[in-house]
Amino acid sequence: MSPGLHTNSSAVSVAALDVESALEVLANGGEQARRRLLKQLEVTDVRSLAPLRARLVESLAAESRRRVDDEGHPGSWTRSWQVSALVLCAGDDLEALALLDSSVDRRVERNRWVRYWALAEAVGRDEHRPWAVKRAAALAEDGDEQLLVRALAWAILAEYEDSLPAREALLWCLGAGEGPFPAADDYAGCGTLHRDDEAKGAALRALRIIPLPEAFALVQKVVDEAPFATLTWDAIWVMGKFSGAARAAEAAQTLARFIVIRRRSREYYELVGVAVRALGALGIPQTDLLLAELDSPAAGVFVEASKALERLLGPVKAVERLVDILVDDPGQEAKLANALRCMNRKAVVEALDANLRCGVNQREEAARLLLIEIGGSVAIDRVQARRQDLESRRQAVADLDARQREHVKLIAVGDGAATWIAVGMWVVVFLTGFVGIVLGMVLIYGEGVGAYSGWALAGGGGLFSLLGKLGFSGKLVETAGARASGRLAIFTGFQRRLQHIDLLLAQRFIDGAAIDIDEVKVLSQLVSAAQSEAQESILALMPSDGEVEAYRRRRSMIEGEREAAPPPSGAGS
Repeated sequence: MSPGLHTNSSAVSVAALDVESALEVLANGGEQARRRLLKQLEVTDVRSLAPLRARLVESLAAESRRRVDDEGHPGSWTRSWQVSALVLCAGDDLEALALLDSSVDRRVERNRWVRYWALAEAVGRDEHRPWAVKRAAALAEDGDEQLLVRALAWAILAEYEDSLPAREALLWCLGAGEGPFPAADDYAGCGTLHRDDEAKGAALRALRIIPLPEAFALVQKVVDEAPFATLTWDAIWVMGKFSGAARAAEAAQTLARFIVIRRRSREYYELVGVAVRALGALGIPQTDLLLAELDSPAAGVFVEASKALERLLGPVKAVERLVDILVDDPGQEAKLANALRCMNRKAVVEALDANLRCGVNQREEAARLLLIEIGGSVAIDRVQARRQDLESRRQAVADLDARQREHVKLIAVGDGAATWIAVGMWVVVFLTGFVGIVLGMVLIYGEGVGAYSGWALAGGGGLFSLLGKLGFSGKLVETAGARASGRLAIFTGFQRRLQHIDLLLAQRFIDGAAIDIDEVKVLSQLVSAAQSEAQESILALMPSDGEVEAYRRRRSMIEGEREAAPPPSGAGS
């Protein structure tokens, strides 16, 4: 009988339990189904378990008057599971607490395993621990109580009351010391206790609930000696309980040593599987050892090694490691896919999908083979469709980059052409003005100031007016070219933002992720915002009426200044 062991978990909200289904699982379910139910009860709010508590109280109270020592009867297992479940949902219900009290009373409950599990589950709950410690004190001193239950009581007192006699009694059962039972004066009925397999087994069972650090070396010795009996099973289980202790690394080495020595002994296959599971629970990396156990001829060891690999590395890193193995040593996809089937399927598929688009051909091919092995023909179709989607997406990105390069070239060409046109106009203005000045100087020195004045009055005004218009036009051409380049750049940025949104939607489609209405609203807002910003930026670049009027006023002012300018000195002589 092995009801689920208590594991400390933070309370979370879970769906309401179906009471009838829960009762059916406790009565007739398999061990794994019962363990899952108890784990669910552990993290469920006690107040929501009132219906289940009432039914358990009713069922256990009805048979309390006719209980016998039915340890050898398979039906007695049901009561152990029911009592364990009652501990988890009892809360402060007086009737439930009274039933728990009777469940650890040997005069009412004759089955020692029911008493053991009732006490074991209670000590793991904060609300019941004071009661469990008090009951353990009474059970430890009860000379007629079974050693299995008394050993658990000693472990509880050693842990929560720091009882030296209880600790000495438990360690003596494991093999510490050479003399007789050290706490005979404290615990009646133990003076003639023999240190045999029964005593050692009772102590190991107690340590499965409360792993005392002082017992580590003694438990380690049992694992190393590896007697082919339940003692080794319990000792391995205890080793796996030191996950949060300072000796977790040493415990992992002990289990690894046991696995390496016993891995190919047929009679130890099941125990090796338990050791692999305990190794995964410790949290100490033993990746190479676990990968080696994927070649084990025992299916149980293979499954436990796969699950332990997932617990230690996480599903993503575990998939990465198996993909690496397939890349380095092709042809193992069937074995590695079997290992992946033992892990969380959704996480495994997502990790393989990520490798399908990693950009490394060998890894993509390895991920494709593993996905095919996991899912059969359906996975093949999915891989083909996904590869087509990925190729389409890559082509879309390539086309986008090509268009962006062309746009940049157009921007550069347009801006360059406008700039060179403006520069050419200013060069013409400069050269014309320079030639006019040279000719004026020639006229002055050659024919006198009078000839120059006549020429300047006749043609100089028209010439300089033409030069002003030419310079003004060059400025307009340069401004127009810059604005055209700016509009093209704004449009290119707007197009890029829209294409980013489109690629995001395509990626969600490729990943098979649903898009809810809130996400659609957000994307619509992003498109609208991008459109508005692009329109405002383009309108800001367009010349307004005010700008045109300012240019005209400036031109008129320049021409007026030229007409009002006095003639050069000596023009009338």
